[in-house]
Amino acid sequence: MKCIGNTVDTVVVIAVMLCAILVSFGLGYAIRYLVRPPYRKYIPFLVSIYEGGMIGYPLYTSLCGVENLSHIALLDVACLLFGFGVYMGLLQQAETGQRAKIKELALSALKNPTFIATVLGIAAGATGLLQWLLDSGAGGLYLAVQNIITVGMSALILLVVGYDLDFSLGLVLPCLKAIAFRIVVQSALAAAVIAVFHALFGENVLLSLAVIMLMASPAPFSMQSYLRTEEGSHFVSTFNSLYCIVTVIVYIIIACLI
Repeated sequence: MKCIGNTVDTVVVIAVMLCAILVSFGLGYAIRYLVRPPYRKYIPFLVSIYEGGMIGYPLYTSLCGVENLSHIALLDVACLLFGFGVYMGLLQQAETGQRAKIKELALSALKNPTFIATVLGIAAGATGLLQWLLDSGAGGLYLAVQNIITVGMSALILLVVGYDLDFSLGLVLPCLKAIAFRIVVQSALAAAVIAVFHALFGENVLLSLAVIMLMASPAPFSMQSYLRTEEGSHFVSTFNSLYCIVTVIVYIIIACLI
């Protein structure tokens, strides 16, 4: 098993994952017409990228241990870059009925604090600045503040996700169709990504499990903060709530097999 440790391997892993995300997003646009309006415009966003922090990370660490969190976190870097660099900007434009404009997407990314933080975080990790900070006297304070912020934020995110939950028949049926699309797309791409990683790095069970657990997670919960329409909020909330069942089933299967 080859370890993912050097910079080149890290870039390759992120690049492969980013390609998978782009393919899933493109497929979402191709199949969106199979869902009726006004929900079809959300299909590309619901079959692509993943809720790592709230779902993928805790489930993966319960399987593989906190010490191996870096495997799934590395994959999630691609989600953060695409998610807050392109995905959320396109979602806002879809909500307002605007056509995608590259200039506006670029400006939106450059103004997005999460995208900026992600880029700075990657730079800090690559240069060793982050490790220096953690090893310094301020490291403990940094981790304590981080935990205080994330605990409160996690509760608020879950509240937002569940607030617009709606189990009316007219909404559940298109949600189930979107869920089926995501399962098919993500299953095929997860198999492809694992095959590529196996060819590049040899057998790496921890990395393969990270791919499966991340790509079995629902769409990002944070997308609801970018929605402006009531039907969109109900649709996405119901979709993610139902898809969590799929994620848990995948988790149970993996837990029984390993």
